[in-house]
Amino acid sequence: IMWTSYAPMLVQASKKVDFLEPKLFSSKELEENKQPLGEVLEELKKQDVILLYRSSEAFWEEIEKELEEIGKKIPIVCIGHDPSYWALSTVKPEIAMDCYSYILRGGEENFVNMIRYIAKGVMGMEVEAKPPQEIPWEGIYHPHALDHFLKVEDYLNWYKPKKDDPTVGILFSRHYWVNDNLKVEDKLIHELEALGMNVIPAFSYSVKDESLGTKGSGEVVEEFFLENNSPRIDALIKLQQFLLGTSRSNVGETTGAKEGVEILKKLDVPVFQPVASYYRTVEEWESDPQGLGRDISFSIAMPEFEGVIEPFMVGAQAGEEDLDAGVDLKRRKAIAERCHRVAKRVAKWIELKRKPPKERKVAFILHNNPCASVEATVGAGSHLDTLESVAQIINRMRGAGYEVTPPQDGKDLIDTIMGRKAVSEFRWTTVDEIVNKGGALALLSKEHYEDWFNTLSSKLRERVIGAWGNPPGEPMNGVPAAMVYDEKIVITGVQYGNAVVCVQPKRGCAGPRCDGQVCKILHDPDVPPPHQYMATYRYLERDFGADVIVHVGTHGNLEWLPGKGAGLSANCFPDLGIGEMPHLYIYNSDNPPEGTVAKRRSYATLVDHMQTVMAQGGLYEGLEELDQYLGEYEKTKLSSPARTHELKGLIIEKIKETNLDKEIRLKDEKDFDEVIKETHESLSKIRNTQIDIGMHIF
Repeated sequence: IMWTSYAPMLVQASKKVDFLEPKLFSSKELEENKQPLGEVLEELKKQDVILLYRSSEAFWEEIEKELEEIGKKIPIVCIGHDPSYWALSTVKPEIAMDCYSYILRGGEENFVNMIRYIAKGVMGMEVEAKPPQEIPWEGIYHPHALDHFLKVEDYLNWYKPKKDDPTVGILFSRHYWVNDNLKVEDKLIHELEALGMNVIPAFSYSVKDESLGTKGSGEVVEEFFLENNSPRIDALIKLQQFLLGTSRSNVGETTGAKEGVEILKKLDVPVFQPVASYYRTVEEWESDPQGLGRDISFSIAMPEFEGVIEPFMVGAQAGEEDLDAGVDLKRRKAIAERCHRVAKRVAKWIELKRKPPKERKVAFILHNNPCASVEATVGAGSHLDTLESVAQIINRMRGAGYEVTPPQDGKDLIDTIMGRKAVSEFRWTTVDEIVNKGGALALLSKEHYEDWFNTLSSKLRERVIGAWGNPPGEPMNGVPAAMVYDEKIVITGVQYGNAVVCVQPKRGCAGPRCDGQVCKILHDPDVPPPHQYMATYRYLERDFGADVIVHVGTHGNLEWLPGKGAGLSANCFPDLGIGEMPHLYIYNSDNPPEGTVAKRRSYATLVDHMQTVMAQGGLYEGLEELDQYLGEYEKTKLSSPARTHELKGLIIEKIKETNLDKEIRLKDEKDFDEVIKETHESLSKIRNTQIDIGMHIF
C-alpha cells in the first residue's frame, strides 16, 4: 500500500527488475473507498512480502489489527513520515530505516535499489542493492536542459535570458522533480516563455531539516530569487503548499508564516499560488460544482497566511491504468487552459508594474445593492466612506504622475454620478435619461459584444440566453431588456482622464416593478448575470484598457456570481468577469470570511481598511430623563408614597414616549418593580451599546 504520489515511481521501478510481481494499492483510493478494504486484506495475505507507506488517512486504523495478524506470517516493511507509523514493521528496524531513506531521496534508481534491497534483506535473494544515492535537495530545473543546476549563475549562463524581458520565478516541490512528475511545471514554463517572459524554475524540499541537510523553501527563495537583497524576478509562482518558514519542528502549523512573510517582503513581488489538486482528477474537478474539496485546507487556506494571491486551478490527477501493477495510477496532469490563463495574468501584473504611471489606466467599481433604496445605496460599503475615499485616491494619483482629472471630493463625485444618471438603473431611471444626461461611458454594438460572447462555451451562452435572451438582451416573459438603447448595450460610469468610476452593474433585474417576477436575487447561485453586466467588465478590460480594476468597499457581487466555490474553471462567471485584469479590493478588515471569498473566487488582492472608530452610545433626551426618574423612584419608594405614585405615572409615560414599550410590553400584567427592572436593563443595554463615529476614509 503506497502513498499516492510515490506509487507511479514504484511501478516504474518495478519494471526494471525481473523477479517482482507487484500488487499495488494507492492510499488515496483506499481512503475514498474505491477498493473494499476486505478485498485488499485478502490480497495481502497472498503475498511474499508487504511494503506499507503509512500516512494519516483514517482507513489505517480500520485495518491495523488485521495487519498485525498478517504480519505474524508475512514480513511487513512499514514506513512513513512519522516514525511512530513504523510500529507495524516485522523486519529489523534498520531495514525499515533504509527503505525510508530510499523513498525520501526518491528517483527511479533509489526505488529500484529499494526493491532489490528488500529482496535481499527480507527474502534472502542473491541480488545486489546499492545504498541510497544522494540526490540534490534543491536546484533549478528546465525541461530543455540535460541536467539540473545547483547555482542560479550556472543556470543563467545556460539559459541566456533576454535582458529586457521580465523574469518569473517558479518554486515547486523537489518530490515532483525527483519522481519525474512535472507535467504542470512544464506547461507553466512553456506558457510563460511563449508570452516573452524569462523563467527560473527552482525546486526544493519543502521543509528545512538539518538532519537531512535540506535548506527548506525559504532559504531557496532567498538564494535563487534575490541578488544582493534585491529581487532578480518580477513575480513568483509558488506551487508548494508549505509555508516558506516551515521547519521540521513546525510542520502543519501556521507559525512558519511570520518568517515567510519577512522573506516575501524582501522579495517585494506578487506571489501567485496556483493549485494542482492532490485529491481530484481533472474530470472530478470539472464536474464538481464546488470545484475543490479536501485540497482547500492545505493548498489554499494554509498558503494564504503568507498573503499569496490567485489560487487558480492548474493541474489535477490523471488516471493512467497500469494493468501489470493492478493499480489506477494518478500522475499529475496540467489543465492547459488554466495554465495559459495564469501566465496571462502574471504578464498583466508585471505590465502594470513596468508601465509608467502617466500611461496606467485604472477602473474603480463602486457597489450598489440592487434591492434596497433604489439610488440611495450607490457607493455603499461596510464602514467605509467609499465616495470620499475614491476622490482622495484619484487626487493622490494625480500627485504620483497619473494622467487624471480628479473630482474635488466625495460630494463632487456622487453629485456627478447622480447628475448624469451614471448608474445601471432600470426601475426609476430610463436608459434614455441615462444617455441624454451623459451617464453612458459607451454604447456597445451587438456585433462588438458578440465578438467576445461567441468565444464562450456553448453551455455558458445557453445559460445567459436562457435567462436574458439573445445579445444585446431581449424581452423575456414580459420583462423588458435591461440597459439596451438603440440595440446597443449601455455602459455607465464617469471618466476622469485615465481613471473611470463605475457603479457596479445590476446582478440581474429589469423592468419598472419589484415584485419578485423581474428580480434575480443578488446571491442566486444559478442565475447568470445579464449581458450588460458582462459587457461592462469586458468594456473596462478591452475598450477602456484598464491596467487594474479596484473594487471599493465591502462588498460587491462579482465574487458571488454562479460558479465553483474554489478552483474556478473558464465556465465560472467570476472568472469571466475579472478576465485578466489585476484586481485590488478595498475591504473591511473586520470581515475576513467574505474577504476570503473575494480572494478565492474573483482573484482579489485585498487591501484592508480599518474598522470605524466606536464609542459607547450613552443616553440622550427622553432616555436620560427616564433614567433620572428611575433613580429618584428607587430613593423615594419607601419614604414618600405620594411622590412614588407620581413617579410611576411619569415613568410609564416616558417609556411610551421613547418607544421602549415595544420592548418592555406594558400591556402584560406584571408587578411595577418588574417594569422598573426591565427598564433598567433596557437603558443599560442602550448606554453600553457600541456605535460608529462617522465612517472610515481610505
